[in-house]
Amino acid sequence: MKSFADIQVELREAKFKLPRGHKDLKTDVVKIGGKKISISYTEYRGKVHVYVDGQDFGGATYKNLKSAEKEMKGMKDVIKQMSEEENIDIEEIFNEINIRV
Repeated sequence: MKSFADIQVELREAKFKLPRGHKDLKTDVVKIGGKKISISYTEYRGKVHVYVDGQDFGGATYKNLKSAEKEMKGMKDVIKQMSEEENIDIEEIFNEINIRV
């Protein structure tokens, strides 16, 4: 039986629609701490935006897809380390990232 959090993630992923004017560049699915996380890269007015599980990842924009992927690779490593070593829930990490920006 799936937990409520798992169902919530699936529903969020299923109903994620690109914001108006955004062009889908790439979507990755990463497994961190036993959970699958969807990372979507979109382009809007020449800037690349990153969405994690349908939520804007910190509001940052990047020059191109390569720089966005490089930044997210570093963030995935940090998030993986925090969730495994510190036993911090992934949702808490993302909430803190989105609140502080």
